[in-house]
Amino acid sequence: MELDEYAEKFSSTVTNGFIALEIAIGHKLGLFDSLKKFTSPVTSTELAVSCKLKERYVREWLGCMSAAGFVSITPDDKYFIPEACKPHTQSSGFASVLPLIAANTASLLECFKEDGPKGYDYSNQLDTLLWLDHNKKSCDSKWINENLFPVGFKEIDTITNVLDFGCGPGSLTIKLAEHLPNAKIYGVDIDRNSIEKAKEKKAKENVQNVEFVLVENDHLDETWTKKFDWITLVDTLHDLPNPNFSISDIKRVLKDDGIVSAVDPCVHSDHKKNQGNQSAATLFVLSTFMCLPSSMSREPAAANGIGWGMQNRAEFIKSHGLKILGDEHNGLIQFRKA
Repeated sequence: MELDEYAEKFSSTVTNGFIALEIAIGHKLGLFDSLKKFTSPVTSTELAVSCKLKERYVREWLGCMSAAGFVSITPDDKYFIPEACKPHTQSSGFASVLPLIAANTASLLECFKEDGPKGYDYSNQLDTLLWLDHNKKSCDSKWINENLFPVGFKEIDTITNVLDFGCGPGSLTIKLAEHLPNAKIYGVDIDRNSIEKAKEKKAKENVQNVEFVLVENDHLDETWTKKFDWITLVDTLHDLPNPNFSISDIKRVLKDDGIVSAVDPCVHSDHKKNQGNQSAATLFVLSTFMCLPSSMSREPAAANGIGWGMQNRAEFIKSHGLKILGDEHNGLIQFRKA
């Protein structure tokens, strides 16, 4: 990269970080959604009224969005998003995680220090876990078949028991229960707040074939040995502080012909192969604030995080006597007992 290009990219990235925080506010308060619903330009007062907000704050937000080029202004000071641009504001939802993870900044800075704590877990991060869980509400049968189910390795009618390991607040677990109405789905997590939220969702949606269980001492129920036909680990494996123990326990409760489906972010273990990849850079930010501290939150503090990468993940799985089915360098990896 040329010197001028480097300087411009560095400066614009810092500037865009500030603007992204304002985008997060617009998403959280429904300002983008409201602007998209209007069919003609509106005043700051009209927008504020539609969202039940103070006009002065809304006007300041519009000042930022218009200066950044994301909201247009008419000659008579009315605001609008051009019709063709409206669909492209959907990524504002991703920006909404920024204030949540930024709340951990003080704790994270201490973790960086030689004499500081190794990490922190998700016990005080329910809002972040709910944000992570949000998109899973739209994981319908089509998504499950295309992005998670071991197609070609397992038939739906052969599945009677499913374990969603690291279920969080449970949206995906409930979707799995809807996808497999003749199977019993178990969602497990070590986070008590997440399990309580999951149980609330189950009651609200009246899903009968799902059960949520709090895992204490990291150990799955002894009576579950060789119980499960299919086990899912979605954005979980790289977060674990003791993955050796967890994968051994997963192997114990997996049937001899069972399949495990693990989803982790697509990041190379070799940093050189991530150079210039903005998506990978973003994932490393999430990992620095969330995944790595979780993986170092208690002994043996595996210190994996997203930076562990696809290649290290594959070697880890194979080292535990498990056989990878298909491409081992995808975000989704399927494996079974060797």
